[in-house]
Amino acid sequence: MSEDAYGKGTFLIANPVLGDPNFSRTVVLLCDHNEEGSFGLVVNRKAGLMASELFQKAEFLTGYDNEVFVGGPVAQSQVFYLVRSELPLEGLDPICDNIHLGMSWEPLEKVYRQLENPAENLRFYIGYSGWGSGQLAGEMEHRSWLTCDAKNDHIFGDPESNIWGRVVKSLGKEYEYLLRAPVDPRMN
Repeated sequence: MSEDAYGKGTFLIANPVLGDPNFSRTVVLLCDHNEEGSFGLVVNRKAGLMASELFQKAEFLTGYDNEVFVGGPVAQSQVFYLVRSELPLEGLDPICDNIHLGMSWEPLEKVYRQLENPAENLRFYIGYSGWGSGQLAGEMEHRSWLTCDAKNDHIFGDPESNIWGRVVKSLGKEYEYLLRAPVDPRMN
């Protein structure tokens, strides 16, 4: 697969043969991709932590009690957030299909107050998924990932446990065999 077949705004869909347990049956939203490397967030792995636990001192988030997600295995002390909005959001990076990435705390309060329904349009992630220069291209050559354009309804509309399967199904019938593939191919 050529490098121009994926980039910012692409879903990386873990192939069941991908051996890294950090990415087993995950969907990663690629948020940046260039010659220096790639950065993304796993959108379907819960952290087992509620936002109210993580942001106890953020008064403006009182009442927001959604679960936090694991964005990836790198820098799990960092917090990122995705916002679904048709409007441009100052201080956030537009990624695709009305999805915006926030990487700093400063614009969050203003953005939060602009959202009609924050519980349905805001998700927090701890850590991120990262690849050095050429690393993702190597994984693509080994067919570790499938790709498709990212859609906000998969991130914000599906329960976390259904995202990987729904995204695989969106690729077409020829990929549905992956839904039945064992996590450990030796178990086949």
